Amino acid sequence: METHINVTLHDGGRIRDLRIPTHIEVRRLIKELDGIFEKENARKKYQLHVVNKGFILDEGKVLADYPVTTGDIVEVLEV
Repeated sequence: METHINVTLHDGGRIRDLRIPTHIEVRRLIKELDGIFEKENARKKYQLHVVNKGFILDEGKVLADYPVTTGDIVEVLEV
């Protein structure tokens, strides 16, 4: 099993290619991305949407538990 995957993040009109670890909680991944890309407003509740596969991961889920793979397109949804 891969320890990292390459995905494309769609973020507010911006498209970014990222290499991310597979054994990370969605909550932590989103907080890391917010810090790296200097998101000003803290998110309260969020999910990770895998656009090309049509499923959503809640913030407490780990990427490795789902079929998120290299080449996927992801976006963060605030709920």
